[in-house]
Formats: sequence, structure tokens, C-alpha cells
Amino acid sequence: MNVLAVLIVGGALMAMSGFPVAAAHLAPPMVNEPPLQIADNDDFATRKDAYLQKMGDEMTEWRQKMDAAGERAEATGHEASADVKEHLKQAWTAAEQGWRKLKAESAEGWDKAKTAYERSTAELRAQWHQIHPEDKD
Repeated sequence: MNVLAVLIVGGALMAMSGFPVAAAHLAPPMVNEPPLQIADNDDFATRKDAYLQKMGDEMTEWRQKMDAAGERAEATGHEASADVKEHLKQAWTAAEQGWRKLKAESAEGWDKAKTAYERSTAELRAQWHQIHPEDKD
């Protein structure tokens, strides 16, 4: 038998007998998860701006606290140990670096940068309370 004839007849038979099977394989699998959605850049920009505004106010307060604490320590002779002051200085530096990175971050790295910033400000707060336990933020 000719190869062409076999393909034509065999293909027709397969199509008739296997059509439901073939159709079942062509259907997309059922997925219970919602489809992946690409984040809207405008939505991200809005959320980022709102967060940066709020955290910008907090960073301004921290700058004022750090400046005032230095002046107050000099005026009153309040001395914390050099080690504690150094840890506070390092925590402040890390918070400032985290803040700068957060402001420059894109949507892809935002969550990581935000987490790092929040961790650095939590450490700053902890170091601050070692020297100033009376300050409740």
C-alpha cells in the first residue's frame, strides 16, 4: 500500500476514533489558582509614594532625635558607654542607608528593600531605647 494512502486513511480513522481523546488533550488544564497578574506600575508608584511619605516623616523625626540626643548629652553630661553609643551610631547609619536604597528601589526589589529598611529601623529603635528608656517613640 502506498504511504500516502496509509496516512490519509489512518489519519481519518484516528481522527474519528480519537477525536474526544485529542480534544481532551488540547483543553487547558484546570487550575484553581488565579492567573498571575503583572503589577500595575501606576499602582506600585502610588503605594511606594505613600509609604515613602510616611517613612520620610519618621526619618525626619529620627534625625531630630539623633541631633537633639547629641546636644543633650553634651549639655547635661549624660554619657552612655562608648559601646552603646557606637551601636546606636551603626544602627542609625544602617537605617539611613536602607532609607536611601528604599527611595531608589524599583518594583522588582521593593519588598526586599522595604523589609531591610524596616529591620534597620527596628534595630535603631532597640538601640535608642537602651540609652533612652524613657522615650516611648
